[in-house]
Amino acid sequence: MATKSTSTIVESGFRVTLDSSIRFRFANLEPYRKLSGLRLKEMDVGWWDSSSRRIVFLELKGSSVWDAFDSSEENAHDHLVANLRDKATDVLLLLAAAWIETSRGTELKKLLPAKAKRYPGDGKIKLIFLVDTPASRKPLLSAIKDELNRRVAGRSRLFGIQHITVVDFDVAVKIGLPVTRAA
Repeated sequence: MATKSTSTIVESGFRVTLDSSIRFRFANLEPYRKLSGLRLKEMDVGWWDSSSRRIVFLELKGSSVWDAFDSSEENAHDHLVANLRDKATDVLLLLAAAWIETSRGTELKKLLPAKAKRYPGDGKIKLIFLVDTPASRKPLLSAIKDELNRRVAGRSRLFGIQHITVVDFDVAVKIGLPVTRAA
């Protein structure tokens, strides 16, 4: 019996371990790297979740994102929401380019896991933002999630996504994300 090869990604104080054959990082793919300097964003890791038969993307944000809230909560809120919005939008654009096989998209498509090379269908893409959130900041996280979903509703619905998920570490563990705290 063949054993699965796993890979671990450490980012923003978190560790994500996944089967190497199903996970990918746009940041590691040369076609993306050629475009990243042009204000094109990505999320930390994507994978094919065979149990739910969907593509999942996970962005990891450390607790330092909350530092700006102490000096200017309004500006920090808007900045964080805009950053998450851009990441969600750009990941969907990257996938769309691969699926419709533009010249750059074809280069990306060749490097994606087999199950991510085609649009999986409505409700089969999940975008998750994990934000390391102290208990005192949890009410702010809910407001960020609500505002993010308002700002991207039209874009996400084009891809059959009803809502984008924003969670803290405790919720991430409860919903079974393959994440632990980095030592």
